[in-house]
Amino acid sequence: MRHVSRAKDKENAASRFGKPRRMGEAYSSDQAYSQPKEIVVFGVEPVRELVAAAPSEIVDLYVRNGLETRFGKLVEAVRACGGKVHVADENTLNRLSGAEARHQGLVAICRAFNYITLDELVESKFDPVLVIEEITDPRNLGAIMRSAEGAGVSAIALARDRTVEVTPVAIKASAGAWAHLKIAPVGNLVRTLEKLKEAGYWIVGLAPEGSCTIYEIDVNRRLAVVVGGEQKGLRPIVERACDYLAAVPMYGKIASLNVAVATGIALYEFARRRAIRPTPSQGERP
Repeated sequence: MRHVSRAKDKENAASRFGKPRRMGEAYSSDQAYSQPKEIVVFGVEPVRELVAAAPSEIVDLYVRNGLETRFGKLVEAVRACGGKVHVADENTLNRLSGAEARHQGLVAICRAFNYITLDELVESKFDPVLVIEEITDPRNLGAIMRSAEGAGVSAIALARDRTVEVTPVAIKASAGAWAHLKIAPVGNLVRTLEKLKEAGYWIVGLAPEGSCTIYEIDVNRRLAVVVGGEQKGLRPIVERACDYLAAVPMYGKIASLNVAVATGIALYEFARRRAIRPTPSQGERP
């Protein structure tokens, strides 16, 4: 293992990563959708999931002084795939992960997230597909990714406009789910939904004021489930592009749920009904 001095590490990082980008920032329509060349993953479970799913994607693994033995298996796996392992002090780990992050003694630098195109998503016929727009909190995005992957979703169409990217904060919140998902950044969301319709998908928008509930959706159809922003939900133009607007029924005093919670409930309900009544998909739209 290489021991990294604070001064030397700071010098290397400055030349390697450049000026740090503000994480959790949503991109507006006139901004380029760009990922850094490398992504920072921190925390025991996120790093462990990353090593289990894609150890070859790790370029550098930083381990806090004194924890080399505890994380020995992770160290061996990263080295076996050609990654470099460094023993670092607390300040170095804090700088790499962010001052307020809980890195738990582990920080991994991995290659940038490997996005797919919308065409690739459509051609692969993933079912269901999750479509996300105007989610600005990276923790919500991570929580949605975690619930989606757990419910059997393999692919996400992620709007470019006013939507957060897959940042280190989102990655940590996803608890490793991000490594198992195919994500396609998309531009005009209405056109994206039209393209999914042409490919045989039925579009279900989640909305508290929906005309039906999630329990009434025909889950034997190929589904694309659309979720909107934390405050306002789906935009009216997106709602009009949906085949159905479905609500998660509320039985208490509050009017709605957090978007990540509502998304998880809906996706698990669709997965549950598909599991107990497995019926072949009805295929293409008429």
